[in-house]
Amino acid sequence: MMTPAVRRGMLAFGLIAGLAATPAFAAEKDPVVATINGSAIHLSEVAEFQRGLPPQLAQAPFQAILDVLITNRLVAEEADKEGLRKDPQVRREVRMAEDAAVRHAWMSKKLRSAISGEALRAQYDQLVSQFKPEDEVHALHILVPTEAEAQAVIADLNKGVDFKEEAKAKSQDPSAKKNGGDLGFFTKGEMVPAFADAAFAMKPGEISKTPVKSQFGWHVIKVVEIRKTTPPTFEQAKPMLRERMAEQVAQKLVTELRSKAKIKTFNPDGSPVTEHPAGAK
Repeated sequence: MMTPAVRRGMLAFGLIAGLAATPAFAAEKDPVVATINGSAIHLSEVAEFQRGLPPQLAQAPFQAILDVLITNRLVAEEADKEGLRKDPQVRREVRMAEDAAVRHAWMSKKLRSAISGEALRAQYDQLVSQFKPEDEVHALHILVPTEAEAQAVIADLNKGVDFKEEAKAKSQDPSAKKNGGDLGFFTKGEMVPAFADAAFAMKPGEISKTPVKSQFGWHVIKVVEIRKTTPPTFEQAKPMLRERMAEQVAQKLVTELRSKAKIKTFNPDGSPVTEHPAGAK
């Protein structure tokens, strides 16, 4: 069963979804890109229509998207001539679309006001103050199916074979062909325990003397570097901080609205609901 908190969280998420992706068009930069029976279509209308398309269709060329919009406008004009704009079902759908647009505009306004540069910087300073550095290792690995094959790899490396070349030739890790088994930097919690325990017990430049077994197979590991993690820069953290603040602000606004409202809910058959969610009156 969905709790009131979860339901309100979903509502808040729905209100903020897509706000960051809405560009603004200045009047002088919003040219007419087509006319239909004397009615103009502006560049901003094409952009708005494009944002509503599925990702794969949104990548279509500009002229293709404009052509679809022209067709849609022509069909709408014919529907108007037949009086369908006054159809009760159409009016309900239009009202719902208008409500969605108003909700979007209201929430956008509130979020722009709340999420200032100063507020983001304060959130970042708090993030940095709570950051706890931990070790992270830069390592390479060679993955093979059996212990015997791993022992053979270690023997090759002891003879001076280059680790990355050995990884490209023998590793079962699909990425090894391109990166020579390079895993980059990782913290202990980002790897399976057996692999992490072995890697974090080694020193820079060291190659594992015995194969390391995990659920994926047998590993031969080379540690390149060990360092402490550092917090992201302000610029790196801003997208995450902005998203988190948007969720917090939206949740607070929705909670306040619900706490002030007189809400009554009913079952699908129209009978009163005996238990009301928190915030309902």
